[in-house]
This record gives sequence, structure tokens and C-alpha cells, in this order.
Amino acid sequence: MTQKLNEEIPFERLNWFIRLRWAAIVMGGVILWLGPMIAPVQIQWLKISCCFLLLAVLNVFYIAWVGRLKRSTASLPVIASQVEKFFHVQMIADLIIMTLMLYFNGGADNPLLLFYLFHLTISSIVFPTSKSLGYAILALCLPWFLYFLEPSIHASGGDLWKGTSDSWDMAERSILLAYSITVVGLWYFLSRLARDLRAQQKALKETGEQLLQANEELKQLDVYKNKFLRQVVHQLKNPAIEMDFDLSAVDKAIPKKNEKTTQAIQTAKKRVWSLLELIDDLVWLSRTQVLEMPMKRESLELYQLLLKRVQSMEGEAKKKELLFQLHGDPQVRLKADKDAMGRVVDNLLSNAVKYTPEGRSPILVEFKTQGDWLILAVEDQGIGIPPKQQKSLFEEFFRASNARTAEKFGTGLGLSIVKQILQWHGGRVHLTSEPKKGTRVETWWPLLDPDEPPR
Repeated sequence: MTQKLNEEIPFERLNWFIRLRWAAIVMGGVILWLGPMIAPVQIQWLKISCCFLLLAVLNVFYIAWVGRLKRSTASLPVIASQVEKFFHVQMIADLIIMTLMLYFNGGADNPLLLFYLFHLTISSIVFPTSKSLGYAILALCLPWFLYFLEPSIHASGGDLWKGTSDSWDMAERSILLAYSITVVGLWYFLSRLARDLRAQQKALKETGEQLLQANEELKQLDVYKNKFLRQVVHQLKNPAIEMDFDLSAVDKAIPKKNEKTTQAIQTAKKRVWSLLELIDDLVWLSRTQVLEMPMKRESLELYQLLLKRVQSMEGEAKKKELLFQLHGDPQVRLKADKDAMGRVVDNLLSNAVKYTPEGRSPILVEFKTQGDWLILAVEDQGIGIPPKQQKSLFEEFFRASNARTAEKFGTGLGLSIVKQILQWHGGRVHLTSEPKKGTRVETWWPLLDPDEPPR
């Protein structure tokens, strides 16, 4: 309730108005002090000081009133109505005090009557046109009211200027006439401007609410999409595994001298494996995108984890006469999801083996700490990636043109999954590559938990 109250009710505007009044009190004191030094004026010190004191007391009351409104348990419409009344109380009190100060010091002769324009401006911003019109009328009439009260003002000793000549009366009326025209024009301009701004603010608020609703709907659709995707791939996985078993059985049953048949079976098995890899990648990608798979952070012995993953890939690497080099401090530990990190390492190692020509060793696997980060990198001397295509490598289903030529079977999801897993852990991934010279992929893992303070 408190958060919604602060969002719907303009408390900051109320506080700004109160702070502005404190500034006016300070500036008024400066004027009282410097006025006689820079102009031949005589000031009713006691009466003006009492007015400033009254303004300060009211301002303290306003602060207490705002605090009470913030703690209120009433409904938002009721509080909004109270806030509007509070604005009116402040405006009217300010105008009364200002009029008293002008009455005590020269009336319409006092150039500070231009401060009425300030209240006119505030009313045009805060209130709708119909209500700000009342303050425009007050700003228009009060100076004339003081003008007609000048005989009584002068009789009570409220003259501001020493030695005022009789010819000043005509000039004063001319100034008041110009002031009146200014009030009318300024109110018309400000009220139109404020009305347009309020309409735009309302339109922006409605648009924002519509966008939030649309975003929630899109998130929900994404959840449904990923649930549907997992159901589909689950239904596809079992038939694909059975198909692989059947092909293996056929391969054992046919005569070995039938090379074309054997080759066709091996090609079919590769396609089945590619399908299984695609299914597995889709499951991982859908889980990381909607964060439905719970992250199980645990302390990992990084060197041992990498060593096992490298050993599992050595069979494929030896077929192409490739070797791995693993470098890093065996004492380094990282808190991360073990399965997710294993998935990242498998993808990077698999890509390095797939796209490195025979005999181009070594494939470098290294890790090190840097500040609050652990940097795990896999570097190969493979075919590299064309510069123009490197920005698209982390997009789903994207494969570089030379990668499609070097290896027909691939999902184009490996690096996308790597990126999603790193973002899932609060990390990032960086790739550098040069065609025909190789590729280096760096993954940056945070050493700290999100809830832990930085060291």
C-alpha cells in the first residue's frame, strides 16, 4: 500500500513546494538586509519579520501534514482529494501572507508584487485549467486591490520609497496595466501547456501499462512455448534412440564387404546422433531461457571437472591426431551449477575438435582468476570464423559458412547455450577468431555469489 501510495500521490511535488518556501524565507531575509543598502527604501521591519515567522510556522505545519498523509491508511482517492485540498491551503495562505507583506511595504509600489506570477505559474502546473483560473484572477486583482488601498497604506506609514513624486501615479497605473496583460497571456499559455503535458503524461502511462501487460503475455507465451517444446522433443527422443539401436543391429547383420550399405548406415547413424544432439540442445536452451531449471550452485574442483571432460573427448580428438593441453591452478574452486558448467565445457571442446583440421595440435584449455572473475578459455588452431559472421555466432541456429562446409552435422545451438548459461550465472562470454588460424572462446564466471558482498 505504501509503495503504491508513493507512486500515485505527488508527495515529491509537495516536498518541493515546501523546500521552495524555505528558500523564499531565506531570500526574503537577504532582501530585508540588502534592500536599504542598494535602494532608498524604508522597510517595516517588525511587520515583515512577523510575516516571515508566520510563513515558517506554517511550513513546519505543512511538513507534519505531509508525514501524516504518507502514513494514512485511507483509500487512494481519499488521499488524493486531501492532497489537492492541501495544495489549495498552501497557495491561499501564501497569497494572503504575500499580500500582507506588500500592504505593509508600499502596496502596488512594491516591485515584489511580480511574485504573484510565481504562484500563477505553480497553480497552472498543479491544477487543471478550471481551478488555476481562480488563481489567475487573484494574481490579476490583488495588485489592483493594493493600488486602491494606497491612501490607507501611506496613511499608516507603509511608504516603501523615500521622496516619491506625484507623477509616479500615472506610471504606476501603466505598469499595473502591463502586468495585467502579462497575467492573462501567461495564464493562457501555461494552462494550455500544462493541459497538453498532462494529456501526454496520461497517454504515456496508458502506453506503459499496455506494454507491461503485453510483456507479461509474451513471457507467458514463451513459457508455454518452451513447455510445448520440451514435450515435443521428449516424444522425439525415444524413437531416435530406438532408431540408432536398429541401425546398429542392421550394421552387424549385413555383410562387411557391402561398403555402400555400411557407409549409408553410418551416415544414417550420424543423422540420428545429430537429431539427438539437437533434441538435447533444445531442452537445455528452453530451460535456460525461462530459468525453469533450478540452479544448483556447488563448490567445484575446476581442474578435476575439466580433466574429466577432456578425457571424455580424447577419443574423438585422437581420430584427427589432436591433443589437449590443460593449464590452471588445481587449487582453484568455483561455485557454479555442475551440469551447466559441464555443458559449457563440452560445447567448447566439441567445437574445437570438430573445426580443427587433422594434426593441428594442441587444443589449449586454460583457466585463471582475475579479480572477482574466473576466466575459462578454450583455444584451437582450427578453421576460424569470418569476421563479418562473428557477431551472429551466439544467435540460435546460426552456423558460420565455413563451419557448414567443414562439418555437415551441427545444430547451431552450442554457443547460444553457452551464452545463456553464462548469463544465467551472471557471467559473460567473449570470442576472438581469425580465419584459417583458429578461435579462442573465453567464458567469464563470477567467483562471488550474487548475495555476497564484493571483496
